[in-house]
Amino acid sequence: MSPTCGHMYERTSAQAPGGRYPVTATTTWDVAWSGAGQTGTITTTRQSQTSLAIGELQVLNVP
Repeated sequence: MSPTCGHMYERTSAQAPGGRYPVTATTTWDVAWSGAGQTGTITTTRQSQTSLAIGELQVLNVP
């Protein structure tokens, strides 16, 4: 299960290649515009990649 904008890791990245997890963030925007007597919509998507070292784990006890 993931939060609205995030991710919960179950393990540190110590055993992952290079000690890091690859991460990709993607956003999609639907833009409505108007001007000069015209209107329209544009959908645009942006993506960025990096890697993260996850070195700490915390336990959450849920009844």
